[in-house]
Amino acid sequence: MKRPITVVAAVLSIVLVAVMAITSMKRDIFPDLKIPAIYVIQGYGGMSPEQMEGYITSTYELFFLYVPGIEHIESQSIQNLSLIKV
Repeated sequence: MKRPITVVAAVLSIVLVAVMAITSMKRDIFPDLKIPAIYVIQGYGGMSPEQMEGYITSTYELFFLYVPGIEHIESQSIQNLSLIKV
């Protein structure tokens, strides 16, 4: 090496900047979500979409109407499955 002091100084400065960046980073186990939504998926074998809508989906929607803080409910019924976004 022609300039060992310059190389050591450059490496130390890179390490120092990396340590400063890591220590100043914000860390959180559960970060804030911008779109709060809950997905409810209920499966029941052997039912058509119309039966899923009548027996399962409409019952869940009725229960969710009485929960405070819920502003919007979307639902979809397909073969053997009810999907609800709250």
